[in-house]
Amino acid sequence: MKNKALALILCICVLLGFAGCGKPDIVGDNLVMQAREDYEKLDSAQVIMTNTETDKVEHTFTFKYSSDGVLTYKDWKLVGETESIEFNNGETNVYFQNGKYYQYNDGDEKFVKYTRKNKHKKTQDAMLTYIPSAITDAKMEKVDGKDEVTHIYDVSKVNPTVPDGAEATGFAVRFIFDKNGKLEYFTETTIYELDGKEKRVAYKTEITDKNSVDKIENIIKEQA
Repeated sequence: MKNKALALILCICVLLGFAGCGKPDIVGDNLVMQAREDYEKLDSAQVIMTNTETDKVEHTFTFKYSSDGVLTYKDWKLVGETESIEFNNGETNVYFQNGKYYQYNDGDEKFVKYTRKNKHKKTQDAMLTYIPSAITDAKMEKVDGKDEVTHIYDVSKVNPTVPDGAEATGFAVRFIFDKNGKLEYFTETTIYELDGKEKRVAYKTEITDKNSVDKIENIIKEQA
């Protein structure tokens, strides 16, 4: 029911060109900003993205900083039935794509070493989507003791990912915070038109295993 309600809000705002959605008021700013700050300070975690239409996990990003601030991560994606994985521990960078492995080492032209200062984009606070200048409407409501914050965006300012040949017509982010104000998860919903039909896709992002990731193995060893 919540997903249907969000879709209805999006559809109304799209049809009205956002003109009927009220004056932008970035409610929930303090909660979202604190969540972003908390995320960027983590020593380790796993980020899980699930397609809410299929209930299928399509992306996981697991990371861990060493005591001297060097990042090790594994980035797994599933696009359709095609799997890709990337591993980087600050010394070697391994990709698995289309059934083949590709490896770069420290010193190679294509190698990038990530640290707390030279952050990977998925360890930055921007991993939690929040662009105040692009928000056209915002609301916060209390549901079962939790705060639900919804931000509606101007798609021309955020350019959400859509299938080839499609045109994005709506985009919203909904954050769920527990009774202590800590982020439980957030959902990004995109409405788009393709071949004259309106469609939607939504991804739920959860941050788990906070500061408790023990070790991240090289994917070559995993496949051996």
